[in-house]
Amino acid sequence: MTRELGLRLRSLRKRASLTQAELAGLAGGSLDQALVSRLESGLHSNPTLSLVADYLRACRASFSEIADLLDQYTSQPLPVEKQGSEAVARVTDVLPAQIGNQALAYDIKTTVARRFEGKPPLSSEERVKRVVNLAAAASRRKRLDILVKYLETEVGHGLAATERQYLHLLARKFWGALSSTRGRLGHVRLRRMARVVGEGVAAHVLSEKDVRLVRDRVVELFSRMETTGAFGAEPEPPKPRRKPTWLERQKRTMTPEMLTRQAYITTALSAATAAVQTADRSAAEWSLWDNWLTSLASDAYDTLPRTPEREKVLADALEKCKDKDLARKFADLALDGLDRFFRRK
Repeated sequence: MTRELGLRLRSLRKRASLTQAELAGLAGGSLDQALVSRLESGLHSNPTLSLVADYLRACRASFSEIADLLDQYTSQPLPVEKQGSEAVARVTDVLPAQIGNQALAYDIKTTVARRFEGKPPLSSEERVKRVVNLAAAASRRKRLDILVKYLETEVGHGLAATERQYLHLLARKFWGALSSTRGRLGHVRLRRMARVVGEGVAAHVLSEKDVRLVRDRVVELFSRMETTGAFGAEPEPPKPRRKPTWLERQKRTMTPEMLTRQAYITTALSAATAAVQTADRSAAEWSLWDNWLTSLASDAYDTLPRTPEREKVLADALEKCKDKDLARKFADLALDGLDRFFRRK
């Protein structure tokens, strides 16, 4: 970069018909002839921005004259990216050529993608880890492909093209079922393997005997590779799923409009809810009153104050309460909050 910059600055000085001494004099003391010479020869390792600006000003040039050099420099990989590329290259060099080229292409693609997306570069350790995982996965696929070639012979020499294609597909399905159930309970794996067997038999491409033969050979290969640690550490079993609450189940069946309506009602009932949740009432009483108020507000949502429709909704709601005076008090707060929220008052 400094050498290319020096050559460009020298051409600008000559274009201005200046000697190195004359340019140093025009710079007003910030540059001397020795420093100008070092700049132009590329021997100044870290020229500052102000130093380059003084040189350009003395030549009556602008930064646009060297903008392409600056863009070329700033587009170069960062030091951490260079270190990562070197670490990845050391790994891919010892891999088989085909797998190594795939891993290297993947690393370059992800590094460039992160740069264009504005994401920070990955560390060397993370890049090497990803490449190793990719190479391991490619090696496992290679061993599976070799197994399928043997299976083609074991199933029969006269397989049609469609049967060979389905044999490959079936082997990959069994492999995927085994891979996705690592670290899970045994019955989960058995169920998924049985599902693939059922799909294979139902396809009527291979006989049931051949489908089960493919399953057995894939399981043997997978078990050997698990024993030798080809898959790495066994993943932790998934956390048990929490049973959804009644409210969560209700929300799953609600449309966006219904959810918006419910949110409006909850906000409008804030004053009434605060009046209900006092220290002298238990949580069970709070819940009963909250449900009653929500039902009342939902029924009165589309009605206007002092209309027969509103009065009917209120009367129907009060009939369900024993303490009608207290219910009327809470109802007035709820309906007032609803009307104020929608600016009906």
